[in-house]
Amino acid sequence: MDLLDFGLKPLRDHLSEAVKGEVRRRAQRRRFEDKQALHMRGDDEARLCIVASGMVRFGRFQHDGSFKLLAMLGPGAHYGDVALQRHAFTQNVYALGPTEIDVIDAAALEILLRDQPELAVALWRCNTARLNAVLELYDDARTLNVTARLAKVIYVHMGRGEVANGVACLQRDLAELLGVSKVALGNAMRDLERAGLVQSGYRRIIVLNKAKLKSWLRTSGSA
Repeated sequence: MDLLDFGLKPLRDHLSEAVKGEVRRRAQRRRFEDKQALHMRGDDEARLCIVASGMVRFGRFQHDGSFKLLAMLGPGAHYGDVALQRHAFTQNVYALGPTEIDVIDAAALEILLRDQPELAVALWRCNTARLNAVLELYDDARTLNVTARLAKVIYVHMGRGEVANGVACLQRDLAELLGVSKVALGNAMRDLERAGLVQSGYRRIIVLNKAKLKSWLRTSGSA
C-alpha cells in the first residue's frame, strides 16, 4: 500500500541528523500491530508522535459507523501537534501493518523546541504545507466533480511507492479520502478508464500516460 499524504515531505526530511538524534533521544518508542488503535479521538494525553516505521491511517467514525479516511502517513511523518496546546486528539489513528511510533510528551517537546529551534522551523514548514493541501482539498470539493478530484489525487500520488507508474491502494481508501461513496468513486474511475487515462486493477491503479493525465487535469480546471 502506498501513502496517501498528498505528496508532502515528512518532518524527518526537514531535520538535520543532529536534531533527529536529539528528537529520538527524547522520545519513547512504542510498537503496534496491524489495525491496532494508536489513539482515539478525544484522548487527552498531550504528545507529539513521529512514525518511525510502518504506516498509520487517520480518520473519523461517522454516525452510521463508517470510517472516513483523512490521510495515510509513513516513516518520518508527524502528528499530534495538539500537544503544543495540550489539546485532545481530534482524529482516530490506526496502524497499517506492524508500526513503530516515537512519542514525545508535551514537557519534553517544550524543551526540544527551546533547545532545537530547527525543530520549530521544521514543524512550521510541515504544517504550512498541510494547511495549503487542506485548503486545496476544500476548494476542490466545492468546485470540481468527483472524476476530476479522483484524477488529481491519482496524479499527485503516482510513482511514490510500490507502483512506478501508478498508485497502490484500495478504491475504498480513495472513496473515504474524497468523502464520496464507493459507487461514486467507481463511476469516476470508469470515466477515467474510458478516457484512456488509467487502468484499475487489484489494489492498484495504473496511469497509462502521465502527460495525457496532466493535460486532462488542466482542461478540467484542476491543475
